[in-house]
Amino acid sequence: MTLTEVVVSAVILGISSQVSLQGWSRTSQAVVTSAGTDQQVRLLEQRLLASRRALASAPVVDADCRWDRKAVVAVLEGLPKDVDLETTLRFEPSADGLWLVVELTNPAAVIPFRRGQLVTPAGLGHCRREVTDAQ
Repeated sequence: MTLTEVVVSAVILGISSQVSLQGWSRTSQAVVTSAGTDQQVRLLEQRLLASRRALASAPVVDADCRWDRKAVVAVLEGLPKDVDLETTLRFEPSADGLWLVVELTNPAAVIPFRRGQLVTPAGLGHCRREVTDAQ
C-alpha cells in the first residue's frame, strides 16, 4: 500500500466511525425522550382516571341528574396535587356535561401535553332511570 492509500483509508475509517457514533447517540437520545414522553402521557391518563373515579363515587348530582357544581369542584380539589399537572373544569351550559382538561405544566417538557375528556352524570352512573309499569 502506498502512503496515499493509507491516508485515504484512515480518513474513510474516521468519517464512518464518526457517523456511526452520531447515529448511536441520536438513537439513545430518542429512546430517553420516548420514555419521558410515555411517563408524561401516563401521568395525564392517571389523573383523568382518578378524576372520573372520584366523580363516579361521590354524590355530585342534584335531583334532576345535573352536576352540582360546588360538589364537583370540592371532590376534584380533594384529589392529591401534582406540581406538574393543572386540571381545569368547564361546565357545559346545559349542565349535562363537564369538560375535564388536564395539562402538563412542566416547562422542561419538549412537547406540551394536554388531554381533555367530556363526562356526564349519566355516563358515570349517577342517573338511575325509574322503571315504571305501563299497565
